[in-house]
Amino acid sequence: MNKDTKRTRKEQYKMKRLALIQLSQGIRIMVKEGMYNTVNEGLAETYMEANPEIEEFNTFNQWKELGYTIKKGSKAFLFWGQPRKISQIPEGSNEPEEYKYWPLCYLFANTQVYKHEETTEPQPETKKHLQEVAGLEEALV
Repeated sequence: MNKDTKRTRKEQYKMKRLALIQLSQGIRIMVKEGMYNTVNEGLAETYMEANPEIEEFNTFNQWKELGYTIKKGSKAFLFWGQPRKISQIPEGSNEPEEYKYWPLCYLFANTQVYKHEETTEPQPETKKHLQEVAGLEEALV
C-alpha cells in the first residue's frame, strides 16, 4: 500500500464511526422496545452472540490494571463512549451551536488477553538489551 492509497487516521475514524452507526440503528429500535437498556448493551450482546467465548469487555488500561496484556494483532470492539458537549459555529452564522457528540470507545474482550507472568529476574535477552542500552548511553556522554 503506497502513500496515495493509505487512509488517514481521520478517514479511518470516520469509517469506523459510520460502521458503528449502521450496527447501532437496529439496536436503537430494540432499546425503544425495552429489549436493551442501552445501545452499548445491545452491541455487547451482538458481539457475544458472534463469539460465545466472550464474557467481558474492558479498555486497554483496565485490562492492564488487572494484570493482563492484549494479544498482538487484536482488533478492538467498537462501542459508544461517554457523550461530550461540543460547541461549533455553523457556516453562515456567528452563534455557536451546542450538541452532544458520542466518541468511539475501543474495548477488548477476555478472549483477546492473556495474564502476565511476573518474573523477578530479567530474562537473558532483556539483560543483553539493557547492557546495549547502557553502552549507548555511555557512548553519548
